Amino acid sequence: MKLRVQYTAQLRAVVGRAEEVVELSEGGNLAELLNLLADSHSTARPHLVTEVGQVRPSLLIVVNDSAVSAREAAKTVLYSDDIVTLLPPIAGG
Repeated sequence: MKLRVQYTAQLRAVVGRAEEVVELSEGGNLAELLNLLADSHSTARPHLVTEVGQVRPSLLIVVNDSAVSAREAAKTVLYSDDIVTLLPPIAGG
C-alpha cells in the first residue's frame, strides 16, 4: 500500500524533502513505517527511532488528522492513502 509521509522542521532538512510516497506492506503499522524510514534515510534515524528501533518518544506523529503517541505506534495500523506527518520536537526560544 502507498502512504504519504510529510516531514517538518529539521526532519525536512535532514531528509531533503517535504514529503514522499512510501510503500508499506498491507496491514503494516506505524512503528514498521518509522523503522522503514529510518533504514531509508540513515541521517534521519536518530530523529525517528531509538538505538533499539523503538519509536522515539519525543517525535510527534499525526496520522491523517489524529495525533498518535510513540507508545501507540505498534498498535496503529496504517491504510492505503493515509497521510503521516512527522514533527520532531522544536527547541530554542
